[in-house]
Amino acid sequence: MDARLLEEAFKTAKTFNEFFLALIDPRTYYKELDEEEIQEFYSSTSKLFFELNRAYWGLMIDLTQALMKGDADAVIVAISRGMERIEAIYSEYMNNAVVSAIVNAVNRVYLRSLQNLQNFTSAILHAMGMVSRKDVIALSEAYVDLKGDIKKESRKIREELKLLREELGKIRGGSNVV
Repeated sequence: MDARLLEEAFKTAKTFNEFFLALIDPRTYYKELDEEEIQEFYSSTSKLFFELNRAYWGLMIDLTQALMKGDADAVIVAISRGMERIEAIYSEYMNNAVVSAIVNAVNRVYLRSLQNLQNFTSAILHAMGMVSRKDVIALSEAYVDLKGDIKKESRKIREELKLLREELGKIRGGSNVV
């Protein structure tokens, strides 16, 4: 094997290693986090892994025992207990700053992609000559605005009619005109 080829292979392996480490390092994505929060993330991630593993195998053992008994209620209880353990583990893990930042980032990406999908769908529907959800919402908002404007104008007209009736009543000598 050529020494140069071996050197290139090591350089490539080193580059892949650095790339992988950059991918899994929260500092790559969340530069505003301090070192303590990142260390907490790593320790709670490893704890999460082991706790979930323990909860999974506990569920499998309980479920297997319930299935061997042939008791449907025991199966339901085993699944319920397993789900409670997993939910407790996740709720404890979600208090981490890095996890919160990741969830917020995923949420932003999801909402942005949902908006892009709605815009894309609207464009396709418009191209086909159909009405989109966006159009219906815009029409309903315009209807509400128009309805409010009509109410406001009708109040003004009623007030003017009331003043005119009063003036007409004064002109006729105090008799009420309805």
